[in-house]
Amino acid sequence: MESRQDFITYLEGFIPLSSEAKTALLDALQVRQYAKREHIVPLNGVNDVISFIAKGCVREYYLNNQAEEVVVWFGIENDIAVSLPSFIAKQPSHTALQAIEPTNVIQLSRGELYQLYDRFHEIERLGRIIAEHYLMNSDSYIQELQTQNAAERYHNLMAQKPQILQRVPLSMIASFLGISGETLSRIRAKRVSR
Repeated sequence: MESRQDFITYLEGFIPLSSEAKTALLDALQVRQYAKREHIVPLNGVNDVISFIAKGCVREYYLNNQAEEVVVWFGIENDIAVSLPSFIAKQPSHTALQAIEPTNVIQLSRGELYQLYDRFHEIERLGRIIAEHYLMNSDSYIQELQTQNAAERYHNLMAQKPQILQRVPLSMIASFLGISGETLSRIRAKRVSR
């Protein structure tokens, strides 16, 4: 997905859009580039845009009580990067979104999105469908945290997004799994020896 038009084509994989809705949506979309380590949403910043990752890799993280970064999500091409509670409530975000590598996103502001919802039922429906996918993915992540050990979560991450290992520092993967770098090394060694 390299352009706004490619993004519209991607969205139409969910539901077809009228030519009027497509034109209005294209007019509202902005393409933005983020440098490696640049924040899309800083800690305690208000997330006022939805970012669709066209190219690149993003992490979502927060600071724990010891001021350590804890990674809760990795996003790659065709993923949506948004701190949903901040976006909906227009409140400071408890998590940050940061580019791990140079990243191109297609963004839609909260204000533009809600105007499109008012004008086009099909875009409102599309937003609901995408929100449902987002919530299902969040629920799956919570279930994994509650029911799986670190090795199982590592294997799931590699099955779902195998390129993460080449694109993300191991320290961030260990943080995501809630384990030390040494434990991650042991898990990876066991996988290679199989």
